Amino acid sequence: MRICMLLWKEFPADVRVEKEARALRAAGHDVRLLCRAEPDRPRRETVDGIDVVRVPHDPSTLSRWPKTLQHLLANVHPRWAAALDDAVAEWDADAIHVHDLPMVLTGTHVGDERDVPVVADLHENYPEAIRQWRRMDDPRDVLSSPSRIAEYTLRPVRRWKRIEREAVQEADHVLTVAAEGRDHYLDDCGVAAETVSVVGNTVDRDRYDRRNYREQVARGETPDPVAQHGLDPDEEFLVTYTGKFAPHRGLEAVVDGFPDLLDDVPEARLVLVGKAGTDQYGEAFRERVRERGIEDRVTFTGWVDFEAVPAFVAASDVCLVPHADTPHTATTLPHKLFQYMWMGKPVLASDVPPLERIVGDADAGPVIPAGDADAAADALVELGTDPEEAARQGENGRAAVEAQYHWGRDAERLRAIYRELGE
Repeated sequence: MRICMLLWKEFPADVRVEKEARALRAAGHDVRLLCRAEPDRPRRETVDGIDVVRVPHDPSTLSRWPKTLQHLLANVHPRWAAALDDAVAEWDADAIHVHDLPMVLTGTHVGDERDVPVVADLHENYPEAIRQWRRMDDPRDVLSSPSRIAEYTLRPVRRWKRIEREAVQEADHVLTVAAEGRDHYLDDCGVAAETVSVVGNTVDRDRYDRRNYREQVARGETPDPVAQHGLDPDEEFLVTYTGKFAPHRGLEAVVDGFPDLLDDVPEARLVLVGKAGTDQYGEAFRERVRERGIEDRVTFTGWVDFEAVPAFVAASDVCLVPHADTPHTATTLPHKLFQYMWMGKPVLASDVPPLERIVGDADAGPVIPAGDADAAADALVELGTDPEEAARQGENGRAAVEAQYHWGRDAERLRAIYRELGE
């Protein structure tokens, strides 16, 4: 089949898009990806066998506004719809694969016009994600931006929920990343069970494994990003989080409990790998670290190239997925969970349903009540003072990935969906 993917972001890099495209190409499908244009990227190029077509921004604010308003009001973006329609027609595409909710109705609009099936790839409960993202907004920034005012006014969360319901009912097939997400689409959106499949954010074992990076560093084969940030895995107990910073990530509980951890494990260090923004939330989070008096035991790495992230995980003693309890976190699973497990690291997770199910069933690390700083501290103290138990839980996680939570299985689920669509 010729599969036209639509991604309303830049590419590369997007881990899920890359894994899916590789899996489909390995099964003999051709993949073309429409994505957002970047100033330093060509309009068209081949990336790892994917025909990438970048859709340029409208340079004029005056001409851009009517299209933006049409998208906000009708949920079909005219510029993206035109680009997708051209790509489908030019290529005689057999299917459209849309990543993330904002472009699904644009995809189904073109799919209906061209009589092409549409797969909606939804890795999170987007309306509830919007609710969490807006908690980070500074009202002054919103009020100074006409586009943000329009977004808040025309698309409150309750309207996003109506868009979600319409989109998943219009799509020919819906992908989600967790069983709890599938339940959400069945129970809350009224989708037929046979049209919703779980294709997880599991780890590609061949591409994500840097447990031996320190040996590579010693041989001079690769630089050491861990040492470059002043971290000493031999002398410190490294507690690591990788990814974005937002209220629903639940890191506040770890920060609040960290002083108690230091009483028993004074060599503990909290390593936060990723860009902690200078927005209202980012500043409040840094202030929280200062108020707890742990600035000298917390490392903010800032943005790190994706290729370097596994080295930080490999150097760690324990890794974190302490999600807050929200309708968003209750229906999704992050890539990082399976990356941590595959690297053999015990995972401190909160008891939101998807995390508790996987980490708890695998006995891959402590599962604590969401937002409980005392429980976070106690769990980290146990791991920091009992390395044999920490190693056991880490190996349990790796074994669970080896047996079940790996991309090989999810890739086959994806290919099966397209086999059925092609019949």
